Amino acid sequence: MRKAILLSAAWVFLAAGFPFAGAGGLAPSFLTVVCAGDSLMRPVPAHFRELAPEEGLTLAIHEWAQGGLNSETYISFFLQNFPDWSETRCDAILLQLGTNDALPILEGKRSREEFRSNLMMIVRQFKGLRRPDGRRPFVFLATVPYFCDQPESLDKNRIVDSVINPVLMEIAATEGVILVDQQLVLRGRPEVYDPDCVHPNAAGEIALARNWLRALRAALLF
Repeated sequence: MRKAILLSAAWVFLAAGFPFAGAGGLAPSFLTVVCAGDSLMRPVPAHFRELAPEEGLTLAIHEWAQGGLNSETYISFFLQNFPDWSETRCDAILLQLGTNDALPILEGKRSREEFRSNLMMIVRQFKGLRRPDGRRPFVFLATVPYFCDQPESLDKNRIVDSVINPVLMEIAATEGVILVDQQLVLRGRPEVYDPDCVHPNAAGEIALARNWLRALRAALLF
């Protein structure tokens, strides 16, 4: 009973490094993780390989991310490129998706409900995978960072605040997955963005990767 209560509450606390005592006892020294999503996730595995030992983690990584994808296009990319995905055994799935939904939602090409439905389907598919010991994997869902602080970003950031991140929070709560606040990591830090105003630079990538690792360690280790 205590384990169920802790897991249902986990999404509230795993935000930008706030601690949460894991619900499964001590994790094994070796974890298999899936890094899924868009271009914000693409550099994370490389940083994990450098940073994970600092957190006492040894990781095997499946890379299921691709630049330019949104909640709709990720589904077809995923099914085309990972036909045997259902056989994957992993301890945790890290999902960063939604940045590329801001413009379609802003332009009226995608509704809030369509975004929610797409993300819900992806999360539920991931929840159906298994850990090496046969239990369900931990699923981590990240909030979307702002676009950099420029006039051309104001409308997209409004969509991030009013639609995208509220939907992500809602899904985390209703599906019992773990919310990781990546927006907070980059907020108010214009120096960690590339000139394109979308992607973090190397310092920003490392900050996001460290926050993922903190979330992993907090959820899977006491």
